[in-house]
Amino acid sequence: MDVPDGFKWCSDCGEAKAVSEFGANKRMSDGLARYCKPCFAVRSTRSYRKRKAEQGKIVREKVEVPAGSKYCPRCKEVKAVTEFGRNRAERSGLAAYCKPCHNTVMREDRIQKHGSTRNYHLKRRYGITEDDFDRMLAQQEGLCAICRVVPGTFVDHCHATGLVRGILCFNCNNGLGHFSDSTALLEVAAHYLEGEVLWPDLVIPPEARGAKAVARTRAYHLAQRYRIRPDDVEGMIADQHGLCVICWGRPPEHVDHCHRTGDVRYALCLPCNSGIGQFRDDAGVVRRAWSYLEATVPMWDVAELSEEEVEELIRADEAMRNDFYSRAVPV
Repeated sequence: MDVPDGFKWCSDCGEAKAVSEFGANKRMSDGLARYCKPCFAVRSTRSYRKRKAEQGKIVREKVEVPAGSKYCPRCKEVKAVTEFGRNRAERSGLAAYCKPCHNTVMREDRIQKHGSTRNYHLKRRYGITEDDFDRMLAQQEGLCAICRVVPGTFVDHCHATGLVRGILCFNCNNGLGHFSDSTALLEVAAHYLEGEVLWPDLVIPPEARGAKAVARTRAYHLAQRYRIRPDDVEGMIADQHGLCVICWGRPPEHVDHCHRTGDVRYALCLPCNSGIGQFRDDAGVVRRAWSYLEATVPMWDVAELSEEEVEELIRADEAMRNDFYSRAVPV
């Protein structure tokens, strides 16, 4: 059969098609594949399925889906692409499974590889296993390592080194976080709860507080709960030089009071006020938290520094000290 120039005959579909419809094949005299691209794809798919069948494997049938949709092979449903997470490794840029199926597959994979989802998270985040957790908790007699009152449920670790320190209850774990794992702040907080405020010699005062109208609800709240007026609070903050009397680094935001007697103590910043609340306003618990951190402070190796590095550290320390004294005022 005569074929016009620029065309070629495909023996599979029996049609004469433009040469652009054929792939390249250097072994053929014309340099083109024997079959057109659609027919070649059919033959290739048939051959692939045959090879897989000989290996005892099953190839999924391709499911035609409308634009904006994707087929999930696990639940065998066609869903909108918004039901699939992102995966840059996939040609489509979407995850192979829909979100519910993806979560199920990941959970099953973690259980298969790590024994449980909890074991997976403990290994990934803290480098310990469930057996390690159970052994540590048993050594603590099942109780929080700090308060020794309620069961320990949370793994506590040093955020600087990643070192696991112990198993704590929710309150004590959060209390350490509010005090930024600082033994110095915990010691000051313990003195504060025992009735002793450690006043520094110098402080850097915050920006002046602008006069603001006091909401009627705040005045009512202060009167009903603490038996004080907004002016009393402002006077208290002024006496504290506008700073929290525990950390001496942040402006006070909350009136602190003794939950046993109801007596107002001082005005504290949010982290310090929340921290002593998490430790149940108990100086003994705060001191145990301080001892707990002291016992787990890592022994740092002393690095050998060059003379230039030592001089740079000295200059940085001097600059920091000069900056502090230029802005500090006596208490």
